[in-house]
Parts: sequence; C-alpha cells; structure tokens
Amino acid sequence: MKLKVWAFLLLGPLLACAARGQDETIYMAVLSALGPPYGVDGSPRFGLFVSTDKGSSWRHKGWEDYIRTFYAEEASNGVIWAACGNGVLRSTDCGASWRVTTGWEVTEVLKVKAARSDPRVVFAATAYGIIRSTDGGDSWEKVSLGIRPPFSADVCIDRNKWRHVLAATEVGIYRTEDGGERWVESGLAGKGIRLLVQDPFDERRFWAGTEEDGVFVSEDRGQHWVQRAEGLTDLTVYSIAVHPSKRNHLYAGTFGGGVFASTDGGLHWEQSVRGLTDLQVHALVVSSSDPELLLAGTLNDGLFRSTDGGATWEYLTQEHSEVWGLSLRSARGTDD
Repeated sequence: MKLKVWAFLLLGPLLACAARGQDETIYMAVLSALGPPYGVDGSPRFGLFVSTDKGSSWRHKGWEDYIRTFYAEEASNGVIWAACGNGVLRSTDCGASWRVTTGWEVTEVLKVKAARSDPRVVFAATAYGIIRSTDGGDSWEKVSLGIRPPFSADVCIDRNKWRHVLAATEVGIYRTEDGGERWVESGLAGKGIRLLVQDPFDERRFWAGTEEDGVFVSEDRGQHWVQRAEGLTDLTVYSIAVHPSKRNHLYAGTFGGGVFASTDGGLHWEQSVRGLTDLQVHALVVSSSDPELLLAGTLNDGLFRSTDGGATWEYLTQEHSEVWGLSLRSARGTDD
C-alpha cells in the first residue's frame, strides 16, 4: 500500500497532465497587453496561456491577478513552473491552481528551468542573481557566487548532468560544474547574453543569443565560443529554436529583423519574415510533432504561426500584446 501511495505522489501530476490528450502542449507567457486587462469574454489578456492543439486555441492558466509572467515550462514530472514578477510559481494540477514558492525578497524572475535528469532540481534566473531549489521548490537558496554583476537573463541546465549549468549575464557567460556552488567566467566577456540553448542532437553543443553580437556556438559544453552571424542583419537575438529532426537547421528571433533561418549550423542565415508584421520576435518554438509548424511571439503584435517551416507567417492571437516566452512539451515527454 505504501508503495502505491508513493508512486501516486510521484506520478500523479504527470498522469493528470497526460490525460489532456496525445498532442504536445505549448505554453505562452504574455507579459502585457494594450488596452483593458480583460477581454470581452471576461478572461485575462495577459499571463500564462496553454494550447494542446498546435496553437489553434488557448486557455488562460495563470494567476488571476495582474501577474507579470515572463516564462513557463513543464518539467518531466508534470509540474508546471512559471517565472513571474513576484517570484517562482508552481502548479501541480496542470495549471488549475498555483503557489508562489519563493519568498517576498525574490522578484523579477525571468526564466525558471527544471533539470531533466532530476525534476526536483530547479534553477531560476532573476534580475538579482541565480536561485536554486533541490526539493521541487519547497525551499530556495541564492547560488550566484562568482557572478558579477548578478543579473541573469537565462539559465541552461545540462539535460544529462544537472550540476553543469550555464548562466546568461550582462557581461558574458558563466558556468558551474557543481550545481551552482561556484561559478566561473566561460566566454564572451563583456557581451550581453540574452539566452542559452542546449542542442538536441549534441549534448556538448550550446547556442547563445546576444545583445548586438548575433549568435554564438560552443562545441565543448560552453567553455569556448565561436560567432555564427553571417547573414544576420539584426544582431540582437532574443530566441533560438533548433529543428527537432534536421540536424544543423535552426531559427533565430531578433529585435528588428524578425526571424532568420539557417540550414548549416548557423554558418549562414537568411531572413524569413513574409507575413510577419512585427519584426521584434522575442520567443520561438518549433513543433516536435509537426516540424513545419513554428510559433513566434512578438513584442508588439502578439503571436504568429508558420505552417511551412518559416517560409510564410500569419497572425494567430494576442493582438497588441507582448508575447515574452514560449515553451513546448511534447506528448512523448521531451522539451522543445
């Protein structure tokens, strides 16, 4: 009997969310919207939204109050994490209810990521440094020793070794090999780093998007970096999405240039903006079940969709809104 209860406590959230259906789940964090905070149907116009039909319809799943939501993603155990202006939020019932897991002193959380190898381990990047939980969010501690200044826009946890983590800061990339106890400088000193992505095909390869310096790639787990920016006419890169089935095929969302695509591992980039009316693209995801489907979140005009691999785009939803973050959870349990 005890074994059955323990299994339910571990698998309950995952099984409950799996009951939503077989399609992948997309999480959209809308930071703000012009006009009234509620739509004509009474539903909030910003916060966290969830889609299980490839973006055709969305349900609001965030906190009901005016919470600034920067990013959200689902962990491998079914828990949903949200990075918000008032801290780190956690939901264990597929977004029906939420709990603020951090204290009053934690604000401006920009990204929150759970380790794939151990979903109890969670890192959050904040305007005031990196924080970490090793008990599924029940307690948190600041782990920014060595990072100066402490501001961090993103954190990337190695999918196989959670103690290996990269942090994106205003003055370069930092790396830890001991789960955040100690950080060391790890390249691109002096450059503003906006995001970090681990390549789905090669665990040693990491991608970095920067402020005004384009895209960089590391082939040795973040120790050394090489610029990959030829063809990028706009060098502030807010988002990077790697194609789920085509190695070396990736997309970049930029500030002012829209979406760019590369088919040779970033050696050359080509702009892909036909139908995209807002060229400030802050978030990108590629569907794992339908790789021709891309979603792009913009800073002024909501969410756009492409059904032909980025060749053309169409407006989808969230008019005059800041779509700040997008993440994807596939039906088979792998992240975007």
